[in-house]
Amino acid sequence: MKTKTLLIAAAALAATIISSQAQVYSGVVGYVNVSLPAGYSMVANQLDADGTGLNNSIYSCVGTNLPSNTQVLAWNGAGFLSTKLLPSGKWSANSATITNAVNPGSGFFINVPVATNFTEVGIVIQGTNAYPIAAGYQVVSPSAPVAGGMDSTNNYVPTKNDQVLVWNGSGFISHKYTGTIWTGGEPTFTVGQAVFLNSAG
Repeated sequence: MKTKTLLIAAAALAATIISSQAQVYSGVVGYVNVSLPAGYSMVANQLDADGTGLNNSIYSCVGTNLPSNTQVLAWNGAGFLSTKLLPSGKWSANSATITNAVNPGSGFFINVPVATNFTEVGIVIQGTNAYPIAAGYQVVSPSAPVAGGMDSTNNYVPTKNDQVLVWNGSGFISHKYTGTIWTGGEPTFTVGQAVFLNSAG
């Protein structure tokens, strides 16, 4: 089993990181402002509810300050689980089933009816964090709000025929690892972004 490892220096945690998609003000507790166009986006939760990397929920990740009928779709390894923000301001009853998809290192699709912003609030996970990568499709992201290359910044070690699918708002851009290089260049993350990884290993 392979791992992706994210190394975060303590000094970097005190820095302000700004990307084209999001603004991050990080420390022990921080927040990430994510701008969403109307329609589908692939989003990562890169802040944690309690510092363990677990126990996150739709409520702790995206809250309820979004347009009514916002939908979250989480990949479970075989298909998508869905929850919707109801006009009452509550998420539909099955929101608890997608808890694993909103833990740091994972991600999900969010579908908003109109362009909007939302703010993730939580604890920046510090230190060296390794996550298991199984064979097949999964949604992955850096576990902290750091932009950069999948390998060069986030220390992912690819296997020949690994494929990364980056959502561009209307479809996927594919990057495939040949054993020596990524076709289309090394996949990169912006802050708050998740991607599909089809791992050959």
